[in-house]
Amino acid sequence: MSVGRVHNVEVTLRTSASVSVQTTVITYPQKLLSLARRLIDEDEHAIAIIVVHMACEIATERTLSEAFAAKGVPYLEDPVTDLFSGNNLGNERIRKLYTALTGDQVEQAAFWQKFKQSSKLRNKIAHSSIAVSKQEAEDSLAAAKDLVAHLRK
Repeated sequence: MSVGRVHNVEVTLRTSASVSVQTTVITYPQKLLSLARRLIDEDEHAIAIIVVHMACEIATERTLSEAFAAKGVPYLEDPVTDLFSGNNLGNERIRKLYTALTGDQVEQAAFWQKFKQSSKLRNKIAHSSIAVSKQEAEDSLAAAKDLVAHLRK
């Protein structure tokens, strides 16, 4: 199993003395979401929104990579994804590629509109250095968590 596909794994080891050990594996996108939580708590709202979208883009990139392989066309991954400037699933062209490869119509998910709003806010932050509220950061974090969970990353 690749680390990119691990969501939460619990492993139980037993010895003759019946010792039980549990291990939870946290993915990189999940670590970034945890970092964003800390940034919000430290009133770094704009940076937190940038970080949640980094988590989403990494999760999307990993999902696309797996989808190219599952379709039997891994050799097309680099030529196709090089046509895009990132992996923002909020970008309509990337979302259409994702849907074509996975069959998942993510735009119909309950969280999708909040994710799209967060994506637009992220772009405003990156290009205009606007100030954002704690509530906007909380909403972005919630939408990002939903997307990352949807992608099973």
